[in-house]
Amino acid sequence: MRKRDTSPPKKTAREKLADSLEMSKEIILNTARIEVIGNREITVENYLGISEYSPTCISLLVNPSNIKICGENLEIKTMTKDFIYVMGTISSVSFAVGREK
Repeated sequence: MRKRDTSPPKKTAREKLADSLEMSKEIILNTARIEVIGNREITVENYLGISEYSPTCISLLVNPSNIKICGENLEIKTMTKDFIYVMGTISSVSFAVGREK
């Protein structure tokens, strides 16, 4: 039986650069920054767009994966070109590598 590799993924050159310059990784890597407060609020910075929106599910396009927020009474409270702020009762946040079609 093979032993499962549980070591963390190796850092990319961009991640090493961000560490050495002490800059925010989301800026260097052009990736999302997600802040969740309890199960009631979520803010996603650097999102690219919305692929699904309903009171029970909001799917966001981000780099390098998509984010799916599920729950009840979900509502976009604020949306700018830089961030999106969602409120409601959040039951799950999941990530899917690749783009939805």
